[in-house]
Amino acid sequence: MSNFITNKVEGDTLEALEWNQLAELNNLITSSGQSLDANVLEQVAKAIANYTNSGNFYTENGVANAYTLVASGSFKAPTSYTAGMVVRFITTNANTTTTPTINLAGLGSKNIKKADGTPVIAGDINGYVELRYNGTDFLIHKEKIYFKNSITIANSLLSPNDTIDFGAGTYITLSGNQIYLPAITKKIQSSGSWTAGTGANGLDTGARAINTFYRTNIIQNNSTQAYDILFSASGSPPTIPSGYTNLGLLDYALIRVNGSNNIAGSQWDAYNKQLVLGPSEIIQVFSSLAGSGSAQVLITTEPLEMQIRISLTTTVAGGSDISVWGSEHNGNDGFDTVQATTNNGFSTSVGFSPIYTSNGTIYWRNFSTAGGISNQTCKLKSIKFRG
Repeated sequence: MSNFITNKVEGDTLEALEWNQLAELNNLITSSGQSLDANVLEQVAKAIANYTNSGNFYTENGVANAYTLVASGSFKAPTSYTAGMVVRFITTNANTTTTPTINLAGLGSKNIKKADGTPVIAGDINGYVELRYNGTDFLIHKEKIYFKNSITIANSLLSPNDTIDFGAGTYITLSGNQIYLPAITKKIQSSGSWTAGTGANGLDTGARAINTFYRTNIIQNNSTQAYDILFSASGSPPTIPSGYTNLGLLDYALIRVNGSNNIAGSQWDAYNKQLVLGPSEIIQVFSSLAGSGSAQVLITTEPLEMQIRISLTTTVAGGSDISVWGSEHNGNDGFDTVQATTNNGFSTSVGFSPIYTSNGTIYWRNFSTAGGISNQTCKLKSIKFRG
């Protein structure tokens, strides 16, 4: 005897169906809102038609966080919740809490959760929504994909000297976490403490300082699951507000405060992981007479590419030079080294040219000073994270 069964349906023989296949057909029929009867083939056809023509969409009541749904079109609403059933609808308003509910055709409210059963975050129930019932809760059946959302990180138009605007989109932390962050604005404050929410103070501790880089962390409220922004001085572990968890550094959200104690006008290229200072902003690495030295521009262990410009002015007959390189290389090997040479009282400049560092440190050295040196400078215009 084979493992197939024979069923009589309206006088016809339905063959080659295993028990589990019959169970799937039953689920298909009941999840489409029909009660099983003898007209199995007709019911299957109707269920398939409903699903393939999108007739199983529901309309909702327009109330965020408490979604009451009714069947739309020719689709028949189910008479009970069934494990495995799928519900599709389009929201009028996105959820603003971590505990939204769904009430399908008056069958009672059920919690909506992520696919792994954890609480959703604000904005998860938004636009097209597809949920699957697991017998207890409705889970997001198809997780959202946000990678095509553009990201903007820029000085605030309303308060550019102390505030940064973060556009809504998917942000990637240094450790690889991918986080959809709603639009939020945060200050690097001159006084006061970190405060939750958009428009509030964002610096973890202390006050905004001149000629300082600040790194950006995404943090999450342990109770509400809401995301927020936390600024911290470069190279320092951030002071995490009570009740929050640090989800990681944004390796491209590098903020510079200039010598006037204002946030420097800059362009943050999120996808290229590059900070480019505005037309009136530049970082002077050194300005000195002959000699050698080093300067740590940014405290970091990440590989960086820095675009620098160097200039050299001599004073007397004879040739002089200046070589500049990053911490990844030896200045004597000439590899990834920027060099300027001139003589007999002339001036020269080179740039903007890239150098590569592993700890944010720039080195310089004169191999000849026969022509005398009245001034030598190195200025920095952009920083790119290569990791």
